[in-house]
Amino acid sequence: MTTQHGRPPASSPGEGVPAAEPGRAGDVVLTARRGWAPHVWWIALAAGTVGAAVSWLAPHGREIQAAWELVVKLLAFACLCCAIAFFPWVSRRLHWLLYIPFVFFTAYVIPRVSWFYYGDAGRLQGDGFYTHLYLLLYPGIVLTVAAAYRIGGGTPGRCLQVAVSGILIVFSGLLDVMWQVVNPVEIPELIDAPHINLFTGGPISFGAAIVFTLAHVPVVVAVNLLPLDRWIGRLLGAGEAAAR
Repeated sequence: MTTQHGRPPASSPGEGVPAAEPGRAGDVVLTARRGWAPHVWWIALAAGTVGAAVSWLAPHGREIQAAWELVVKLLAFACLCCAIAFFPWVSRRLHWLLYIPFVFFTAYVIPRVSWFYYGDAGRLQGDGFYTHLYLLLYPGIVLTVAAAYRIGGGTPGRCLQVAVSGILIVFSGLLDVMWQVVNPVEIPELIDAPHINLFTGGPISFGAAIVFTLAHVPVVVAVNLLPLDRWIGRLLGAGEAAAR
């Protein structure tokens, strides 16, 4: 076996060396040259956890009282997305980590959401149902999917695109439009959704809500076409040593 510039050549599968696990070779996080790169994931995780705790423990409900409330919640979610995207131990052997959200959903979120349907007949805790569903359940599903993608070998950029797309879809108004379609209710003249009102200044017609939803399609497409992995690689200095 000969060497090139002091390094042995890559071994072929026939030389008895196990092949690199899918998703590991060339991963921009694993090949990062910046000294701070290995710490991004846990710093983002800590910040996201604190932000999520503040959002949950502070008074919260269906109505958005101020724009900053939505900003804080989105920043906390963004930090958790970054923690997952920059998670350095990409390995299918870590699939057991995905059992953690399953336990969280089964031991707390689903029982609470079920209670609002079966037990809270007077709907005295209407905001509680809304916040458990949209502050815990849906974001939890999005983060779980993103984590499964990343741990299975997905790239950081694509992982962020999966998470961002999931949130864009729920904020697009699709849920508000389809709620009127799939349920046995009459189509209302106006759609009153807090996250839509934030942009429109108040309730809008059902037709306008459909337009609002469709306007998000090019946004989702654009997000998924961004070369995030290339940008992240440059930010982390991935591959710099090889280029020297």
